[in-house]
Amino acid sequence: MQINRRMTNKERVTQLVGLRDWDGLTQMLRSLSNMELRRMERVMREEVLTELENDLFWETLLCAIQFKRSAFISGVTSARHLAKDGTLDFATESVGRLYEHLKATNAESVVKMCNMMVPELETEAQVRGMFEAFHVENEVAQLAILLKAEHDLSYYLIFKTLKLIEDKVVARKCCMALVKRQDDRAFNAVCLIKAYFGLDDLPARFSLTIEQYELSHIDRDFDTFIHILNGKRPKL
Repeated sequence: MQINRRMTNKERVTQLVGLRDWDGLTQMLRSLSNMELRRMERVMREEVLTELENDLFWETLLCAIQFKRSAFISGVTSARHLAKDGTLDFATESVGRLYEHLKATNAESVVKMCNMMVPELETEAQVRGMFEAFHVENEVAQLAILLKAEHDLSYYLIFKTLKLIEDKVVARKCCMALVKRQDDRAFNAVCLIKAYFGLDDLPARFSLTIEQYELSHIDRDFDTFIHILNGKRPKL
């Protein structure tokens, strides 16, 4: 198709994306200078992808990453608007193709993408959907990704995953990773894990005290877990 050369690069990209002209988008990106491409990385992440509905978002991200993975992989963080409004869906053809492309060209990028995306997700279902779509099936691998994030949902899912695998060695390793953050939130999470799994050999002292009766409430639901994480007693 013909592109009006008086358009800004953002306008050109937006037009091509709207038409789903992926060959045209690839050609347009290829025509940019190194400086223009660096600017386009930011424009794509902050201004283009943030306006797209789910299917078009993944199709556009796939095209951009196929063109230059290192430049556009961070665009996955732009899915936060989809996560917030509840329309994020990993069960699309483009997500499957994106996974296959990353696996074939740079397998480490699969984990890198998940690390970038977890902090933007809003629900347990979204995180589980991400793990399924990008084939992060091993619980220890899931924990490694969750430990990179620092929001309430990640703390909750770290606890739930540890409860699922029931391995004190892994639980202790998670606690040691959290201790290294040196912040009150992480220390409280360690207190919860320590009390629930009966870990007595952690080389640190914590201010949060977990009463015995609270242990049966920790995993009741997300809100109760966060309530206790914040140092409050559970509502009975």
